[in-house]
Amino acid sequence: MRWITAVIKLFSFLIGTLILYSMIMFCVIFSFTGINYQSCRSYLLNVWGKLSCFILGISVITEGEIPKPPFFLISNHLSYIDVFVLFAIVRGIFVAKSDVKDWPLVGIIVSTVGLLFINRQKRSDVTRVNDQISKNINESQGIIVFPEGTTSPGHRILPLKTSLLQYPVDAGIPVHYCTIRYETNENDNHAYNSVCWWGDISFINHFLKFLKNRRTYAYVRIGFVDSDVSDRKSLAEKIKTEMNVHFSPTIDPDWFEENHEFKPVI
Repeated sequence: MRWITAVIKLFSFLIGTLILYSMIMFCVIFSFTGINYQSCRSYLLNVWGKLSCFILGISVITEGEIPKPPFFLISNHLSYIDVFVLFAIVRGIFVAKSDVKDWPLVGIIVSTVGLLFINRQKRSDVTRVNDQISKNINESQGIIVFPEGTTSPGHRILPLKTSLLQYPVDAGIPVHYCTIRYETNENDNHAYNSVCWWGDISFINHFLKFLKNRRTYAYVRIGFVDSDVSDRKSLAEKIKTEMNVHFSPTIDPDWFEENHEFKPVI
């Protein structure tokens, strides 16, 4: 029965994704008529996030004020599911690792809808991406960043990479942050290994495992800090301190570290 549910969710998700993707492409084609492509795209990505959460059985519960564009938002990173959750509550685009381009179907879509990519293996790419951030944050859309640089089982906030925090330091704008925690129903697989993506499991196998869950609860706590510091490392420390105050783990960190070896996926 769970396999049937998973297959229905998968096909519904694919159909919904292709419909919204086609609509975004139409916005590109007709942008010459005066349509604000960025505004259209951010609206449709927001719709896609809400539709995906509905189809996939994700209930999103937020706490705190949801930022409106223009904003700079950072989040802890537990899974590709974070993308659906955050698209569902804010209007913005992500800065993603260039590896995402290689994901089946998702890579093609995100590569053509204007998301920003960074090659973390090239230090010189940081300057280019920070410049792209400054050009893409506006009244139509905000920027969303996962500064941990990898996904985790949700046991702790990982160290924050500072490279993409240069823009808010230079611009002197507040940095919004959110902490995400997942739960599943009692009869489903625990969220730390069926929603959070870590270890050796492939994207396809994990997604199929996730689809077997009947219901997923995403708890998102939102706050902000002023970027009234002189450098991005100080800003990262300030943000992490605030995130830890509001962070609730998906899995008990002591139990997890006693029973598992944490292996990042991406």
